[in-house]
Amino acid sequence: MDLDLKDRKLLYWLDQDSRATNKQLAKRVGLTAQGVGHRIERLQETGIIKRFVTFADTLALGYQHYKVFIKLQNATQETEESILASLAEHDHVRWVVSTGGRYDLSFSVLAKTPAEFSALFSKLTSSWGKHIGEQMVAFNVRSPGFTRDWLLGKPLSKRRDYGAGTEQNPDPLSLRILKLLSQDARRNVVDIARTLKTSVDKVNHRLKKLKKGVIAGFTLQLDLSLLGYEYYSVFLRMPGVSEGALLAFAESHPGILYVVKTIGGHDFQLECEVQNYSVLESLLREFRTQFSSSLRDFEVLRVTKEHKYDFYPFAIGA
Repeated sequence: MDLDLKDRKLLYWLDQDSRATNKQLAKRVGLTAQGVGHRIERLQETGIIKRFVTFADTLALGYQHYKVFIKLQNATQETEESILASLAEHDHVRWVVSTGGRYDLSFSVLAKTPAEFSALFSKLTSSWGKHIGEQMVAFNVRSPGFTRDWLLGKPLSKRRDYGAGTEQNPDPLSLRILKLLSQDARRNVVDIARTLKTSVDKVNHRLKKLKKGVIAGFTLQLDLSLLGYEYYSVFLRMPGVSEGALLAFAESHPGILYVVKTIGGHDFQLECEVQNYSVLESLLREFRTQFSSSLRDFEVLRVTKEHKYDFYPFAIGA
C-alpha cells in the first residue's frame, strides 16, 4: 500500500511512542488532532497497524528470554498450524513466527531460571516433539534496538535499550494494568480504571511507577507485507567482536531494528526490516567488508508470518 509522507511520519512517531496523544502527534506530523485520529483509524482498518504494543522489560520482572528455533520433520501443514496455535496460546511465550530457511518456526519463552525454561520447553513440545528434526536455543543477553528510520528513508538512529533496568516487584494492580496495556498501548486510563474497578488516580500512580523500570516504551506492531517490507534475522558468529562496533554500524543503517547479544549457536543476531532480499544482500556485503577480520560465519532466516507479539504474555495477576 502506498503511503504519503504524513502517513510515514505518523507511523514513525507512533513507533517511538504509540501512547502519545493525537494532539502531541499532530505537532510532529503537521496535521490537526482530528486528522491524526482519522489517519490512525484508516491505518488500522487497512491492517497496516495491527496493534499498539507496550514494551515490558521482563528482565526487570525477573524473567530471562530464551529464543527457540525449530526445523520440523514429518509434519503436515495442519500439524504445523496446530503447533503454532498452541505456542501462541501459552502464557510464557511472547513471540511466535513462521520462518523460511534452515528453520520452520521460532518462538520466545520467558522463564526465571534455566530449570524453569527446561520444564516449560518440555511441556510446550510434549505433544509434538516427535516432529522436531533440528532445534537451536539461544539465550538473549541484551537486545538494544533502534527506531524504524526506514519509514522516513534516512538514519535518525534513536536508540532503544531494553533490559537495562533493575529488578522491580510491582503489586498485582500494576501487573493487571501492564497486561491491559501490553496489546493496547493507547488504552486510556479511564477505561483501564473502569475495567479494573479502581480509581483513575490509582491507575495514573501505578503507571507512573511502571514507566520508571518495567515499561521500556510504547510502540506498534506493523504488517510489513502491506508496506512492501520483509523481516530477516541474521545470525552472526563473531567471537570477540566489539558490541559497540556493531551498534555503530546499525545506527547508520535504517533497516536494522535490533542488535541482539546471545549465548547459544551464535554470538549476535541482527533483526532487519528491508524491502527485499536484494537490499539485505547489499547490507550484508557492506557488513562483511567492514567486519571481515571478525566475522567467522553468518546465516539468514526470513520471518514469513508473525503469530504472536506480546512483551507481557502472562495471565493477569501473574
